[in-house]
Amino acid sequence: MSEPRTWRDAALILRTQKLGETDRIIIMLTREGGITHAVAKAVRKPTSKFGGRLEPFMHTDLSFSRGRTNLHTITQAATLHAYTGPIMADYAAYTCASTIAELAEDLTQNSAGTTELYTLTHGAFATLAHAQHTPQRVLTRYLARAMDRSGWPLIGERCTRCGTPLTPEATAREGAAEAPGRYLAFHTAHTYGQYTILCPKCAPATDAPLAALTAEDLAYALATTNPSPSAWETIDAAPAGTADKILKLYLATTQNLLEHPLKTLGALEAETPAK
Repeated sequence: MSEPRTWRDAALILRTQKLGETDRIIIMLTREGGITHAVAKAVRKPTSKFGGRLEPFMHTDLSFSRGRTNLHTITQAATLHAYTGPIMADYAAYTCASTIAELAEDLTQNSAGTTELYTLTHGAFATLAHAQHTPQRVLTRYLARAMDRSGWPLIGERCTRCGTPLTPEATAREGAAEAPGRYLAFHTAHTYGQYTILCPKCAPATDAPLAALTAEDLAYALATTNPSPSAWETIDAAPAGTADKILKLYLATTQNLLEHPLKTLGALEAETPAK
């Protein structure tokens, strides 16, 4: 059965590329079709009918005309949510949104199973645009949940080597009882099993790739994977040092799993501690 020549879909604009003198290629994450590339003709002219509807981070309803290749043409665009202005007005929000957009594109190379990632990405853009939470923490939660949905969970509730259940409370008690040099650890190389977490008994202090985690670090990390809105209470209450530490560990692990660096990381800044 042949594919329709025209169709509509909701889309999150991830990035754009110039094409010729007046056109742009729009790279977007669509609700039904995953990553889609399409040409917006004459969009760079002052008289363009698309206006600012096709800028990065916009949430739009688009009509497409199918091309002979994978490069289609946008024929109509209607704004669903205008996230671009608020995000670009805040440098931290902009840099975090750029990393989220890059990761969404990397994790969505075909249309299979993209609806949930589309929903996560939309939620992250909306949260950044409305300044509901610290941008770096929005990025951290997006990393945890998006990687988990893609089959690469960054954190779990059991030791990857021995399967011992890990909770912040139990970890605090066990860590205090252990000999010096034993600690809960995060392994960014992701080589010990399904997750990157090791209990104090399985994490020797001499293993250089390991990063020690406190019970507070673990509580924060587990909260970032929790889909419940109530998890934001734990995420927002964590000190800046803990949040910055987990974000860096997540980013290192993500890049190891993707097997290439994220281009947008150079602009990310550490979270500014609250005064």
